Amino acid sequence: MAVRIPREKTKRKMESTISLINIVFLMLIFFLVAGQLAPPADKEVDLVETTDAESLPPPDALYARADGTLVFRGQPTDAASYLAANPLPEEGPESILKLAVDRNLDAARLVEIVDELYGAGAPGIRVVTQKAGTQ
Repeated sequence: MAVRIPREKTKRKMESTISLINIVFLMLIFFLVAGQLAPPADKEVDLVETTDAESLPPPDALYARADGTLVFRGQPTDAASYLAANPLPEEGPESILKLAVDRNLDAARLVEIVDELYGAGAPGIRVVTQKAGTQ
């Protein structure tokens, strides 16, 4: 009669590559989503350049093109329609409407646009510029 001695079971080392792949995949998804959070700038607007303005992240702005048309997120609009669809609070930093103006827009047309926005109920307007020498 032969005596059987059971073999010692060897412990498998935990596979760490799956965890690493999961982490890399989650980071990829995070950066894809984070890259889409800032609204795209209107490609047809060439912003005015300034030298002494403080640097801020790109706003979700109303764009005024060189021909005087207003555009929000790629869609043409007018002052009243924009403010009806995007109401601003009466007070606080969020009450300022951000207006990105093309550098080739006629000054008289800019004044008309600002008057239309105030007439439609904008509590405040800030003109968005870009720092000189940046794209």
